[in-house]
Amino acid sequence: MSDFERIQYGVIQDQLCEEMRWDAASRESALEQCIYLFVEGESEEGAFRILLEEGLGINFSDYGVVIANYNGIGNLKHVIRIMNQTLSHDRPMIFTFDDDDPSKVPAKNTLPSNVHLFKVPCTPTVTLSNGLQGGSFEESFKSCDFIDACFETNFLKANPQIFKQSFINVFDKTKPFYAQIVKFLKAQGLSIYTLSKPEIAENMAVSCTPEPGTYVKLADLIQQIRTQNPVKVKI
Repeated sequence: MSDFERIQYGVIQDQLCEEMRWDAASRESALEQCIYLFVEGESEEGAFRILLEEGLGINFSDYGVVIANYNGIGNLKHVIRIMNQTLSHDRPMIFTFDDDDPSKVPAKNTLPSNVHLFKVPCTPTVTLSNGLQGGSFEESFKSCDFIDACFETNFLKANPQIFKQSFINVFDKTKPFYAQIVKFLKAQGLSIYTLSKPEIAENMAVSCTPEPGTYVKLADLIQQIRTQNPVKVKI
C-alpha cells in the first residue's frame, strides 16, 4: 500500500468512526429526550410497536419513543399525575385510551401542554352496551382483520371443528367485536371460550393491510411532536 493509499484509508476509517460515534450519540440523546407513549394494556403494548415501527416506519430508537402500558383505564389519571411529578415531567407524553369508561379520562383543558390524549379508535365504530357510539382496541381494525386474527390463535387452530364461516354468519360489525367471539365459542360448548387478547392483537397488527387510519394518525402525531421537539444530540 502506498503512502497516499494509507492516508486515504486512514481518512475513511476516521470518517466511519465519527459516523458510528454520531449514531450512538443520536440514539442515546433520543432516549434521554424521549417521547413517552403510554397505552392501555398488554395487547396494545405489543401491537403498537408492530404497527408503528414495522408498518408505518416510526423507528422507536431514532424517534426516541418509549412505550409502556398503564394497565387499564382506571389508572390513567393516576399515571398522568405521577409522571408530572417525576424528573421526566417536561417530556412529551402520549396517552392512548378507548371507550371503556369516559369518566376516567381527564378533560384536555386540565392537562399540561406536553400531555397528549389519543383515542383508539379515533372515530366511533360500534354501539357499546350502554347504547353510546364508540369502540375499543379491537374495533380500531376492520372486522375481517379481527375475525382472521381470532382464527389464527393457537386455541382455534387446535380446534378445527370450530368453523370461521359459522362465526362470520352470526357476526355483527356494529357491535363490540371481542364479546361476540366469546359468546360464539361459549355457544359451541367449549370449556375455554375467552381467547388471548394479546395474541389476537399481535395477529391483527402483523396481518392488517393497510395499517388502520387510527395508527396512521398516531404516527403523524409522533412525527409532529418530534418535529416540535427535535433531539439535541450530545456528543
